Amino acid sequence: MRSLPNLICRNLWVGGKYNLLPDIEVDEHHVGVYASRSDGHMVNVAHPKSLLHGSPVSASLAAAIMNGKYVNAVPLYRLEQELLRYGLAITRQNMANWMIRLGEEYLSVLYDHLYALLYGYHVIQADETPVLVNRDGRGAGSQSYMWVYRSGHMYPEKQIILYEYQRTRNAAHPREFLKDYSGICVTDGYQVYHTLEKEREDLTIAGCWVHARRRFDEALTLVPKEGQKESASYLILKQIQEIYRKEGQLKGRPSEERLARRQATIKQLVDALFAYLKQHENEVGADKCLCRIWWTNRDIFGGQYEAHEPAK
Repeated sequence: MRSLPNLICRNLWVGGKYNLLPDIEVDEHHVGVYASRSDGHMVNVAHPKSLLHGSPVSASLAAAIMNGKYVNAVPLYRLEQELLRYGLAITRQNMANWMIRLGEEYLSVLYDHLYALLYGYHVIQADETPVLVNRDGRGAGSQSYMWVYRSGHMYPEKQIILYEYQRTRNAAHPREFLKDYSGICVTDGYQVYHTLEKEREDLTIAGCWVHARRRFDEALTLVPKEGQKESASYLILKQIQEIYRKEGQLKGRPSEERLARRQATIKQLVDALFAYLKQHENEVGADKCLCRIWWTNRDIFGGQYEAHEPAK
């Protein structure tokens, strides 16, 4: 701190600034090969252990590439250009190969561990979404599926989300993934899951309320505004809203209390909703849109409702 003549410091301001210094460091290893003075036989000194055999990639470089591609969604060709600006020439092909090998050699162990932990949850969620793949032995743009299995919001401190790439939406994939799972699996109503439920006594497929509500919300937009409040979709949405409201009151409550109150109050609301749908089952046939929504929701819930709570 600079001293000023004839002045006494009464207060000291402390400030600062952040500096980002991206740089590339090269760890250079010199490994000697020695010959015995007595008989001339050769002695090789052990090489430093590498992250990937035969590759110069380090843990920090691999982490930077993973963070760029999978966290920040930066394509490999842009990462290639970025590294080149730092004087490091690494092709996108090499980076892609590293990601595959690191996944197989390191992350697969973590995946298997999380897979085993997921089986310990009483309630899980499953879904699948189409993805277009350019190169997997088929024509460019062929449709495949990314299946996702997760622990759900009931376990906020121990979230597990697992992705599984498959070429099809065939029942064989969830059948294999869930083969040793016993509990409740929440899905969007895809019939494959209910097929698995019929094959198993220890697997319960539960419907997703978000998917069910969305169908009626879409139907309501097709009703003229002046007649919306008298429509079946509006009445159903109001009932679902009340179910949501009652469920929201249980947030933070102990598990046993949530289950008891669901069975005492929420189940009555759901039973009334299902009774209304059943009562008007024959009427919706004339309305093709409502008929489609009715059958979609039958698939979502499998025609039944139970008040569930995660087991401890």
